[in-house]
Amino acid sequence: SGGSTITSRKAAFLTILVGCKEISFQEPQPKDRKSLKEIPKKLHGTYLLTSVGDNSEDTVFIKSKGYRIASDKKESVLGDSLVLKQYKGYYFINVNEDPEWLMRVIKQEENGDLTYMSMDVEEASFNSLLKSLSQELPVDSLEVNGEKLYQIDPTPKQLIKLIRKGYFKNTLRMKRIK
Repeated sequence: SGGSTITSRKAAFLTILVGCKEISFQEPQPKDRKSLKEIPKKLHGTYLLTSVGDNSEDTVFIKSKGYRIASDKKESVLGDSLVLKQYKGYYFINVNEDPEWLMRVIKQEENGDLTYMSMDVEEASFNSLLKSLSQELPVDSLEVNGEKLYQIDPTPKQLIKLIRKGYFKNTLRMKRIK
């Protein structure tokens, strides 16, 4: 159904995926990097949002203080619970889901399009992700309200290494239309 596709895409964009598990962080990433007060001007614009492996679409409007998805009237604004950082050509969107931070990575392509990456996976392949990731750096686990959370605390250099090794998968494509 069209409505549930928009909802799932919006959820993916807002970092809440049903049926997926993910690795989280204790603080906004990359750590020791300053949060941006505004979204850089070169990212401002209107984008057509498409899910990888899905032909559904939505529109995203990015402005200096935040973004809004057309199917959702609420604007997400940079602040204490939505933090944007930049490092080595990547932008890191951090969302506070107390007691953890969820993170997405954005890379701007030469044509202005944005590639949106995440480390969340289907539950069936989560254990293999954990095993592989624990070869790279320590993975901590904690239990909160009966749910087990897995967190990593990479240095900025380790974070870039994880991106380059393919731990973050392209989940959405944002084609600049204006």
